[in-house]
Amino acid sequence: MKKIIVSALFVTAVLAATAQRVVPLVQGITVDSILLAMPGATKLAHQSVTGHFYYSTIGGEIHEVLVPPSGPASSSLKYTADDHGISALQGMCILDSVMYLSGNIWSSVTGIGKVVKGTLQSDGSRVWVDMVTTEPYPTASSGGDHGFTGVAVDPSGSYVFVSSGARTHLGEIRTNNGAYPGLREVPLTTLILRFPIGTEGAVLMNDAALLENSGYVFASGTRNAYDMAWDGNDELFAIDNSGERDDPDELNWLRPGRHYGYPWSMGGNDNPLRVSPYDADMDPLVNPLSGGYQNGWLADDPTFPAAPAGVIFTEPVRNYGEAADFFRDPITGEVRDASDEGAWITSFTAHRSPVGLLFDRDSTLAAPYRGDGFVLSFMPGGDSTGYTPLSPWGSPCPFVDTSRELVHMKLLHDAGIDNYTMTTSSIVGGFYKPIDAVQVGNELFVIEHGGSLWRMTFPAHVGVEEQARSIALSVFPNPFSQTSTLRFENPGDAKCRITITNSVGQVVKTMDNITTNSVHLAKGFLACGLYLVNVSASNGAIGSARIVVE
Repeated sequence: MKKIIVSALFVTAVLAATAQRVVPLVQGITVDSILLAMPGATKLAHQSVTGHFYYSTIGGEIHEVLVPPSGPASSSLKYTADDHGISALQGMCILDSVMYLSGNIWSSVTGIGKVVKGTLQSDGSRVWVDMVTTEPYPTASSGGDHGFTGVAVDPSGSYVFVSSGARTHLGEIRTNNGAYPGLREVPLTTLILRFPIGTEGAVLMNDAALLENSGYVFASGTRNAYDMAWDGNDELFAIDNSGERDDPDELNWLRPGRHYGYPWSMGGNDNPLRVSPYDADMDPLVNPLSGGYQNGWLADDPTFPAAPAGVIFTEPVRNYGEAADFFRDPITGEVRDASDEGAWITSFTAHRSPVGLLFDRDSTLAAPYRGDGFVLSFMPGGDSTGYTPLSPWGSPCPFVDTSRELVHMKLLHDAGIDNYTMTTSSIVGGFYKPIDAVQVGNELFVIEHGGSLWRMTFPAHVGVEEQARSIALSVFPNPFSQTSTLRFENPGDAKCRITITNSVGQVVKTMDNITTNSVHLAKGFLACGLYLVNVSASNGAIGSARIVVE
């Protein structure tokens, strides 16, 4: 009995200590640590019919978590790889009471991708059924493959989506110690796959023509879409990290038949291996401490394949800041802040490794978060070289960026570019390797890969009108030399006022009674420099953006 008491006191003390580590960066959010999770957590899910949470580990364990309204949670091991058959488990989601898992079974030279579902029984057990299994396909090396990661069910409950990641870091040759001479990607990699929810026993062959004819390929050219999520308009988004070079990490709007660029494009940048000769020592975006450089993957590659003929790559979402928007200048190597310059990047500071993507689909949260998106970052921020001793895998790390935080994303569709843009802000910081997040009501729960389960309580939406609602804006092109277009939300078709102020706070232009959602800006009344555009609606909603006139 004494040992049990000591153990309970130890857990309480650790929870109290860690509760001070993660802190809100803005007012109105409270944070508390409610559980010490097992090492190696990969996903977190909520089962609506029981109110229970589950988290998975990379080794295939699934733990059930009971979360009281306040105070510490409790957990117990419910299922293992022996139950569901996936020994390297990376994806998990729950629809009603049915659990969907995705992952791989790895050997030294091959891997098998799997999607399984587990139907809950009255005694708490599950009946597990294989939905999709791949034939064995070539691996790059032990631990070097991204494999089957994120799995998600669409809002209608009709389809299961799964990401099959790359076997390379940037499209380089990966022979797996000579087993596969000259091999790069294979047909089963760099895909977003979609299956009818009733699929059982399907086998996917590593054959491009068979895959194309199967109807299971939803999109291609994604490197490692670790998380996918739908917004309130039933649009599907995914995050993706860009590898060994200092190319931005991505948020992509996933659409059927689209190609997202990998390995020819990453983070909106052309892969330099596409053009020979290439000298990594002369590339400002290559960190000589990175594994890619030291292993020789970032080297002249005259046999690098040409991009698919006639395919137009879909670019990632543009981030206008002010969070997670550092980039390295491709000419000088200098680290710059895009929003400070009135510019954008596609989509996040390099090497943040975005995870935990979610949207407030039911508009449960109060303004300024209502209906918006959120994303975490796994890697710790580094110095200007992109190094920190806290990195779980050494260099590279996000340069200068704080990282390991919860970022609020306000997305706005821009018809001019047939894509979304977003503004971002950091709202909770101090996580240790955060790996996934879920929303239940006005609470967000974040689990760490080697730490705690955290609960963040947000103000809840309680009425029809919210005077503090924030307006999302985008400006393109920005900077501009002649003309540009300002696009913005017009909540409820309100009358909007637009004011433009210069760098010393003087109002240089005012436009009243605007009822559209876009206006054209001309250089004629603006001298070269930095300006702030403010939009205020008659219902109290407000928004702002920086613009640069050249």
